[in-house]
Amino acid sequence: MTLYNTLVFLIIFIGLFGVIVKNDLILKFFNLGVFQGGVVLFFVLLAYEEHSPIITIDLQNFADPLIHSFLLTVIVIGFANLALMLVFTMILSSQYKTRDVNEIEKKIIEK
Repeated sequence: MTLYNTLVFLIIFIGLFGVIVKNDLILKFFNLGVFQGGVVLFFVLLAYEEHSPIITIDLQNFADPLIHSFLLTVIVIGFANLALMLVFTMILSSQYKTRDVNEIEKKIIEK
């Protein structure tokens, strides 16, 4: 395993740990973005091959452009999801006067 793979898995686990542990909705979304960034980096590392099937002369190392175009779509959809989650957080925080997940769940159960 290379150093890049180790760092990417570290980023993924930091994001996943933050999503699980944090109670604040904004911090959960931030850590979800870190997790998504780690997954995108992982797929970029997977796309890199020394002998990709594109036929070229005198080109030694390059990456497959198809996977990168898919990842661009993933980034745009992730941004749209983050914007929608922040709007829902705004609505929840104005209604329940908190961004803490546990407090919101308690207030919803009490109703």
